Amino acid sequence: MKSSSGPASKVSINRRNLMRSAAASIICAPAISLLNDARADESTLRIGWVRPTTGKLASSFAPLYAGGDIALAEINAAGGILGRKLVIHEEDDEASPAKEPGVVKKLQDSGINVLVGPTGSSQVLASLAFTTPARIIQCGVANGSVLGDAQKNPYHYMCVYTTEQEGMVAAKYMIEQIKLKKIGILHESTPFGEDAARASRQTLKDLANLEPAGVQSYPMSAIDLSVYIRNLQAAGCDGIIAWMASNTHIAMAFNAMAQLKWFPHVVGHVNLFNDGLFDLVPPETLRNVYGVYYRGWTYTDQQPVSDRHLALANHFLKIPAAKGIEAYIAGCPQYDFLYLLKAVIEQEKSFDSDTIKRALDNVKGFKGLLGTFNFSPTNHAGVSLEDITLASVASGRDPRSISALRERAPGA
Repeated sequence: MKSSSGPASKVSINRRNLMRSAAASIICAPAISLLNDARADESTLRIGWVRPTTGKLASSFAPLYAGGDIALAEINAAGGILGRKLVIHEEDDEASPAKEPGVVKKLQDSGINVLVGPTGSSQVLASLAFTTPARIIQCGVANGSVLGDAQKNPYHYMCVYTTEQEGMVAAKYMIEQIKLKKIGILHESTPFGEDAARASRQTLKDLANLEPAGVQSYPMSAIDLSVYIRNLQAAGCDGIIAWMASNTHIAMAFNAMAQLKWFPHVVGHVNLFNDGLFDLVPPETLRNVYGVYYRGWTYTDQQPVSDRHLALANHFLKIPAAKGIEAYIAGCPQYDFLYLLKAVIEQEKSFDSDTIKRALDNVKGFKGLLGTFNFSPTNHAGVSLEDITLASVASGRDPRSISALRERAPGA
């Protein structure tokens, strides 16, 4: 099946809104410099690239930029953007929110006006306190719902689903497809866990007037989750919505279920797709387990993935550091954001930051690998609920699940 996404995709821009935005910017805002500082070589287009290259998280975060690296190579091989080759200006933030002010200042002093990263909601929020007044166009690698609020973060564009959407999709599947009535929620006590749990609770109430049969919140310092699992079992839960980002805690939870010989339906975060889980927990615990994922990266017996998704999945196989976490890498925004940037610049035939921002604010129907992106001056969360689905964790060992590909959950 041919993909409708990829380098040749066109971006539709709402011209009426664009003209309104243009008029507002003339009245309210001083001119912004071009994407490249005047001192830069005009044959290149420099992109800020923020990620940890030192510190304890450097090795685990490095593979998450693989999609961006691939997009850079593809775009440059095809001639760049309006003849300019993309060049990365990388800064190390050590995955520390406290480092973001210094990182942003370095980028600003270097004339960088487009930034990819950092990784993690806390890091992105810390950077926004400085990129926003500097009017740097940014795409962070994080899912916090507030990051798509264009009024709070007018220069930040989300090319991934939000935590709120993730929570809604998981709860909806439990009610409408699995048709459960006694649903428990297990979540880490972090902003991610609390936001996703809150969205799940609200969806349960909105769709079926249900309250969770049990809610268990655990600290990130927990070294055993048995008591939390037993509490959910004792509450009579026949399904669990699990918001867990730590692979260690995920393994603890499923091993606790195995010890109890209790195998409820589980839906949860994309980290459930980590291939290492198969070596840490009994296989029967994963039989009815599904993770929130992007529809384009899933297949069914009747619907294979697109050629473009398959090509990128095979490319991930060539990256040793990506082994076992390809699904997580596939869900990162860098690949789509760079192609979106290319489409907007080429359509407007301008590298001016004001022009690019106005164009991004009016994007309609851009076909990316993670979904069809739509932005507006008031909404910078580009992925729609229709592009989000559930996929089988157990299908990770299916021969059809090449790299990041997974089988779509029944009925999803």
